[in-house]
Amino acid sequence: MADPQSQPVSDRSMLTVADLLVDPAVSFALKEVLRAWEMRDPVDAALDARILADLLERRADEAVSWAS
Repeated sequence: MADPQSQPVSDRSMLTVADLLVDPAVSFALKEVLRAWEMRDPVDAALDARILADLLERRADEAVSWAS
């Protein structure tokens, strides 16, 4: 399977948790979150994931802006 992050968003939206768990290109950290959140309410998990993504994107932007 190709690196999920290199796939267009429309292609990535078709991936399943099972696909990601068996993909050697997927980080251990993401696999750990997927396993830990597998039994959660999917709406709650999606909301938490969006909050986490926003936070991490801001941190990444700050890190890049400090470096330049």
